[in-house]
Amino acid sequence: MKSLDSQVRILSAKDVVAEEIRALIYNGTMASGERISTDDLAERFGVSRTPVRDALQQLSVEGLVTITPRVGVFVREISPQEISDVYQIKSALEPMMAAWAAVRGTVEQRSALLRSVTDLERVAEAEDVPTYVRMIEERHEEMLTMAGSGGLRDALGVLDGRVRLLRFRNLSQPGSLAESVAGHRAVAEAIAAGDPQAAYNAMQAHKAHSTAKVEALMPTTDGDTPSITQLAAGRRGTSRSTRGSRKRSSPAST
Repeated sequence: MKSLDSQVRILSAKDVVAEEIRALIYNGTMASGERISTDDLAERFGVSRTPVRDALQQLSVEGLVTITPRVGVFVREISPQEISDVYQIKSALEPMMAAWAAVRGTVEQRSALLRSVTDLERVAEAEDVPTYVRMIEERHEEMLTMAGSGGLRDALGVLDGRVRLLRFRNLSQPGSLAESVAGHRAVAEAIAAGDPQAAYNAMQAHKAHSTAKVEALMPTTDGDTPSITQLAAGRRGTSRSTRGSRKRSSPAST
């Protein structure tokens, strides 16, 4: 049996290696679809293959790499359709998260969320994308905790792993950080005020903006399956059904 000290050292090495590989993927040094060599990474980081393998397993869970038995490990590729689908599903779920956070979060939690926007703005001004991504993921976790829904946490957890890489690269584009932090402030102010409808609307607008930026790079959506931005604009395509045209109240108002 390995000693506790040995296990701690392996765990620490795995975490360090995982963070280094994340950085290589996020900054594009490792391209989508690129094969990853365990031996090369072990040599690069000056560690054995064990922490590298463990790190790659962790990154597989996070959705950054794909491990195919007897074939190899590859930087994960995401199809345009999958990107569009994931962003649209998140756009449907995250406004509910914000509304519940406004109702279920304590005064202290809601105030802390608003205060954290100042730090987010500082990081955005410094154009520190890696830190910004980490901070918005922490804020997302805080809102999920405030919302108090295990089912919502599970659903969004799976989706977030799929878009983590894309989020980093999108936020690296000129002007993206300023737009993003403005959306986060609007959401935080509504949650801090304890206003579920305002929180729902602010998050819906924030996600619609993010989704529209992604969809601008995607193939045209078929009229039978309107995108979130088309729905928001009231454009349901040529195959509109009477059932689909009925108004539905937002979850925040129920």
